[in-house]
Amino acid sequence: MSDSNLLQNGDLNRDFGAYRHDETKITPAYWAPWWTAAPAGRTAPSWQNHVPTFEAHFLEGQLVARQSTPFATHVAGLFQQAPAVAGEKYELNVDAQAWSSEAEEVGVIRDASDVNIQIGVDPTGGSDADSPIVVWSKAVQPVGKWETLRLTFTAESSIITIFLKSAPQLPKRQQAVLWRRAVLRPVGRYKRATNIVGPGDTHIQLDPERPHPPLTIRAIASAQRNHPFVELTVTRPTGEETIVMPVANRQRDDRYVWEYEFAMVEEGLYDVRLVGDNGARLYAQRLVKAAREVQIVPSGRPRLDYKRVYVLLPPTASEEWFVAAARGSFVGRYTVGFSADDAGLGEVAERIVISVNPHHWPETLTITWYQHNYPGTRFLPVVANKPEDLEAWLSEWIDA
Repeated sequence: MSDSNLLQNGDLNRDFGAYRHDETKITPAYWAPWWTAAPAGRTAPSWQNHVPTFEAHFLEGQLVARQSTPFATHVAGLFQQAPAVAGEKYELNVDAQAWSSEAEEVGVIRDASDVNIQIGVDPTGGSDADSPIVVWSKAVQPVGKWETLRLTFTAESSIITIFLKSAPQLPKRQQAVLWRRAVLRPVGRYKRATNIVGPGDTHIQLDPERPHPPLTIRAIASAQRNHPFVELTVTRPTGEETIVMPVANRQRDDRYVWEYEFAMVEEGLYDVRLVGDNGARLYAQRLVKAAREVQIVPSGRPRLDYKRVYVLLPPTASEEWFVAAARGSFVGRYTVGFSADDAGLGEVAERIVISVNPHHWPETLTITWYQHNYPGTRFLPVVANKPEDLEAWLSEWIDA
């Protein structure tokens, strides 16, 4: 079991702020509130399904996250999206405590209600806690005491969503839930993805892509839809966050673009994320290794000279596109992959890069990019609307 916590601010005790400027919803950094409204179109008790007050609470010498609905019930909690590897198994542990009482005195429990505390995960990265896809732990009743909830699951996407939930059954004078110490760990060896494509085909491009500190980096994030309350966060190799300066925010063609600048000072691995709602929503992630010494690219001279054709798929391509590319490349024995750099490497007689849907890259891939980075590469852009169109084109393509 890995010792690393994949959740940000897992202790739920740092940098509390107003969610979308709402002072009744004060949540810790990297966590956002969610709640279920009372069912519409039917008569329900006035105390049912209120929106809780979210706040920071000082207990036992430390800050914890708290949500409360005195004299009312709620179905609500907190959530955070985290990076994952599809097909890998994970374990989630969270500490929770509830307070439910009819007593007027603080600290006295009398006639408590079931509070039905659970933790859950959407393995596909959705943000709807009411979705049937969400996997929930068994409900517990930790009234007046801390209890650790555990849940094991398998990720189905590169982004997953963690939910903390409480659903008191009856209204009580004192009705509150406290959260602390949320830990998400992989079960077994953890594979780190270097690039996560989020909802709306969201990407992060860095300039330069191969940084040699110290220098200033420009990050260009783009998406097919506008993400609200968005920002870029950068975690240094030391685990500390660095200062990020917003530069521009605009719409270009059919994509929304956000530009930022930040400094890379030391060597090591940087975690770059485009996030929303104070870090709770994860739209895209890049892991970038910075090194001071210039890396000399090996010559890549082959044992025997030959012509290589590389079918380059964009980062948005699904497994269906990959299979279609492989089928179409079978007769010609072309190489199929996702790395623009791998496609240009190698000192062979002729390097041909067939770039499938180059406009699906964060910045449209062009011949200019290859002339600058891998001179001598032949660049052939191909636009295909469906995987079967790509397969048919590759099967019939003849290099002229």
